[in-house]
Amino acid sequence: MTTSSSCKMAVFSDVDGTLVHYPANVDERTADADDGNDLMYLPPSKTGQRGVISSKTLRLCQKLRDGGVPFVLVSGMRSTTLFQRLPYLPRADAYVSESGGRIFYPHSALDDNIDGLVDGLLVYPKEYTGCSQSHLNPFTLVEDLDWRNEISKLECAGLDGYSILAPRAGSDGFSTLTPPVPIEHRKGALWQHAQTLQKQGFFLDSSGYATAFRVNRKHQESELALNFDAFLQKCNNREDIPDELGCSTNLGCVDFFPKMSGKKNVCDYLLRKFFNYHDETISLKKHACCLCDDDNDIEMALACHKAYLPSVTSESIRKLAGENGHMIITESADEGIVESFATEAALEMILRDIQI
Repeated sequence: MTTSSSCKMAVFSDVDGTLVHYPANVDERTADADDGNDLMYLPPSKTGQRGVISSKTLRLCQKLRDGGVPFVLVSGMRSTTLFQRLPYLPRADAYVSESGGRIFYPHSALDDNIDGLVDGLLVYPKEYTGCSQSHLNPFTLVEDLDWRNEISKLECAGLDGYSILAPRAGSDGFSTLTPPVPIEHRKGALWQHAQTLQKQGFFLDSSGYATAFRVNRKHQESELALNFDAFLQKCNNREDIPDELGCSTNLGCVDFFPKMSGKKNVCDYLLRKFFNYHDETISLKKHACCLCDDDNDIEMALACHKAYLPSVTSESIRKLAGENGHMIITESADEGIVESFATEAALEMILRDIQI
């Protein structure tokens, strides 16, 4: 899969806090806005929060693709969450979930004779102000089987986390046709470490994940929750983490995944797939920029030519942006450029830089 873009620049974007925001008050920009810059509500999360994305954000993302620039969504979210949100997200050239563990490409809904097709998935994109008719064409996803075959080896995540998925009747969600294998019965380096943490008393979130799992402070019993900062520090220092695994921390959570995964590595893999596998001059530092907002984006942000931050969720990433001139914070509370406005500002800067 290669692109015809002459500028040879790809754009990788995180989702939550970057394209999708969770404002406390959305009264000023409603679905009835008459300036073509209304907000679209996403389905509620498990905690009841409802994210929003602006129609202008969607138009700007499409303008990148119309200009021949590969656009990729890269998120730590579970694959089932990604599938649920697809109708509301920008159309992309690739979709990455589970912190780089799984890669999917859009595919015509009319052709179901292809390996890697996601069972039962048919996406009907939601209409937004200014969208083209082609945006509304239904599509499905095809998984990158080369990537999956590597990451499902026993020294990585193994095969036991994968389940066959199907839409739940009467909803936008997904359930499993095959019951997920319990963590204690899964094979692979990732799940061996998960079993070790379980024996220490940690509650692990593996629902909807095939190649990663999450440890959330909020889900731990009192003693482990009280000492969670020490656990976070150990993870940051890679203490007791097997060499085969990577991890990222953010907002009181730790995600564990195979070392070959991670946002930086998957961006590098896709960049070479978009342009030229064998061209050693192709690199993230020269040919990619990203949109991001938090600590689990740091490796990706540092590797890219430029990183745009529509929001900043931690002092550590704010400090890093202050030390690295290629990391650009576009939010400005004093000027009212926050949340979706800051996202739109970042995308407009990218379009100017790429000269589209």
